[in-house]
Amino acid sequence: MHHRAHPGLGLSSLSSSSSAAQSTPTRSMNVFNPKILDASIRDVTTGLSDEQKADVLLYAMSHLEPERSRTLIENAVQSCLSISRLPPANAAKARLMRAKARLAAGLRVGARQDIQAVLELQPDNPEAAALMAQHVVSPEKQLIQPRTTPGFSTEIWREIVLWLPPRDLKSLLQVPHVLSRIASELLFQRIDIHLASEKRESQRSADILTRIITDASFAGHVKTLRVFVPGRETFPITFQTGMLSNALPKLTNLRNVHCSMRWKDMYTVLRILETISHRLTGLSLMYVRPVRVEDTDFTCMVDSRPSDGTGELRFPRFKHIMQFSYHSTGGATTQVYDFLVQNKTSIRHLSLHNPNWSFPTEAVSIRHLTTLDFQGTFPADSRAFAEILANGHQLESLRLECILECSASKQFREFADALPFLHHFAFSLMGYRVNDHDLFPAIAEFLKGRTSLRSLQLTVPSADWALKRLGYDATVWGVLPSLTSLRSLTATLPKDVAAAVAMWLVPRGVHALSLQALTPVNTIEFVSQLRAGLPPPLKYIGLRNFHIEDATAVIEQGFPMVRVARIDDDYYTVARAAAGQLLLEEWPKGRTQYNARDWLECYGCGEAEWRDPTQFL
Repeated sequence: MHHRAHPGLGLSSLSSSSSAAQSTPTRSMNVFNPKILDASIRDVTTGLSDEQKADVLLYAMSHLEPERSRTLIENAVQSCLSISRLPPANAAKARLMRAKARLAAGLRVGARQDIQAVLELQPDNPEAAALMAQHVVSPEKQLIQPRTTPGFSTEIWREIVLWLPPRDLKSLLQVPHVLSRIASELLFQRIDIHLASEKRESQRSADILTRIITDASFAGHVKTLRVFVPGRETFPITFQTGMLSNALPKLTNLRNVHCSMRWKDMYTVLRILETISHRLTGLSLMYVRPVRVEDTDFTCMVDSRPSDGTGELRFPRFKHIMQFSYHSTGGATTQVYDFLVQNKTSIRHLSLHNPNWSFPTEAVSIRHLTTLDFQGTFPADSRAFAEILANGHQLESLRLECILECSASKQFREFADALPFLHHFAFSLMGYRVNDHDLFPAIAEFLKGRTSLRSLQLTVPSADWALKRLGYDATVWGVLPSLTSLRSLTATLPKDVAAAVAMWLVPRGVHALSLQALTPVNTIEFVSQLRAGLPPPLKYIGLRNFHIEDATAVIEQGFPMVRVARIDDDYYTVARAAAGQLLLEEWPKGRTQYNARDWLECYGCGEAEWRDPTQFL
């Protein structure tokens, strides 16, 4: 930096009289760069060694206030300690400064470590000894007491909590710690609203909607909203939908919405969604048919039109949907297919259930899908199987629930090596009007040797007729030993395979097993035959269409090692009393209907059942 000399000052001025000097006013040199001091410090330290720079840094840190400068001190001390030839005196000084900063911030564990390190370097250091006596060696209060939590940062606690199941997160809400806030944020990323006449559920939903409207911070955590209106409800929900219309704009981070309700209620909710500007990526719609006394299971399945007088839905103009689910029992396809075309390039996860519909080959870009779940009819001239197998190169999960009218075996044979990334496969027949004796042998050939397959479902409505008309025989179970990574198996036992032999064919790594019986059997005797061949790590057993009078006796006799049992639509937790007696605790209906998968994951049985479309990825 060069400074301009004053014209009145020079060598001759030194010999001028003192009176002249006094009569000339003194002018201070103006520093025109306000960062000149910082620049000078940098320039001076440039030529110093690392050890000398550490001296300068330690001196500067001694002027900082520990309680206000912990981050600066932490970084500075760490840089000093990284010098390999740092003198022990400077290392002790650096650690002592960091210990003071940590004590000021309440990080007593880290402070103790630094103080102990200082005393190892300088056993006679009086300041470290005083801090140790004051903050560590206290007869009334030790530094670390039993059952106290370590002083982790919020970020580390969040990473830890992410591994916990929902029931443990709910327990953390009662803990007076930062864990409570983190658990609250994670739990309320998904909100369930039940618009029902039942007082308790109605009050709970109203409280949640009020909290969303009045608390912007709480609303900002919500990413998934699920709205349920039971089919038995006949009362108007105008007030509830009014609250919902006020709450939805507050959900600024909302990405996924599920609606399970009647057409007229769903129409109202979709109209509200269309008015807000959130960029949804997941939309799930499930039609709940109003329950009438004269309803039967058969009429519920085949009813071809909505029964609450609302006509066809009008879908919002979303164009970035990645996951779409639509489950109904009737209605026209026009609006749904138009919506699929509208989001053709963005949809990655698709679930369509309607027993009266054919697979929408033209409306779906199969090559973009990673998950496909379709329930419907495959007419006599259908080539949908070939389209799915030929173009679904990225499919990881494929479930097909069919009313079969076409010959599918040739299509499976034609693409036996398709779907290289398949991890989950299900093929279930709801009904069939065709004789295709090679169908299940072709499917078995398609599955053979897929070592990356983790879940498999193969079910038929009648083992006797499936054996005669579709080839559902021992060939199917014979392929199971080649599926070495299989963890979940759901299947109908073939007619020509003994139960005891069938279990030995199940891969030894299976954790979840579900069996479907279609002929009358002595259940106790049957499960006794199964027990010897069961996979050792089995945690979940499902039994459908078995005549079971004493569930505890059946589980005790055949599956005492499992943690969860499902018998038809009822779930049980399997436990042992202190005396060794097996106990079954039935799950409440609310848990099984809305959150079964979450609870299955709590017991290590997350892959036992197919992912519900309401459980957004």
